[in-house]
Amino acid sequence: MPHLFTASDQAGDWSDHVALSNRLLGDDPAEIIDALTAAAREGASPTDLGRSLAYAAALRVARFGTANEHSDWETAHHVFTYTNAIHQALKRIGSARPDPVEAVRGLLHGAMALYLARYLNVPPASLPGESGDRLNDLPIVAEEISAALLDTFDRQRQIDAAARLVARHLTLGHSPDALIATLAQALLREDAGFHAYQMLEAGVRQFQDWGNCDQGRHILIAVARYLAAHFPTQRALLQTADIASRLTRGGELHREAEAIG
Repeated sequence: MPHLFTASDQAGDWSDHVALSNRLLGDDPAEIIDALTAAAREGASPTDLGRSLAYAAALRVARFGTANEHSDWETAHHVFTYTNAIHQALKRIGSARPDPVEAVRGLLHGAMALYLARYLNVPPASLPGESGDRLNDLPIVAEEISAALLDTFDRQRQIDAAARLVARHLTLGHSPDALIATLAQALLREDAGFHAYQMLEAGVRQFQDWGNCDQGRHILIAVARYLAAHFPTQRALLQTADIASRLTRGGELHREAEAIG
């Protein structure tokens, strides 16, 4: 492993991230490892490999088949957030250490986790815009798309609807920051667990690396599909916070309840 990232004339010029991501989604574990090692020898840095791996893991979520058990969403979530964490760690290490062998091992573990989760995409869900879906039935104005997305998160089993609205927003050239703010608003009003926060955080970081392109759009589609699969919740946390606030101000809840009765 220390010899994989030796300096070469191609170092710094490697840009086959998408092609590598596609190979990492393959069905042969030996070929997946070969793809990683070949890319390293061709000039890909550890950070390049991490970026490709994280995008491949995002596609596992974006193409998650809804015929799977609901708990299987967490398998897809764990692979994506793990690979994002490895990618972020490799970015922070950067060139400070020429042979970050321990961190690079994480890429191999992540690649095998991605391989083991391949059943989640059998059959793969279609991405918005595929199969002739031009999204023309959806709103055009950014604010209307945002309102429709929040309304979608108010109802169960709206996974594909949420994904289509995200794709609509981005393909029309609206602000990605506005879309991310809407996803954050949707998250914050729910009784969300840390998995949902991890998913949004990882998705935003990966989107920032890819930018507003096809790959960046697929990443935010993955985030929206995961959130839609888990929303709406009971939304009881606001009530709990309100009770705590009233008690802090000296309120007597039992007397108030008797008065109402």
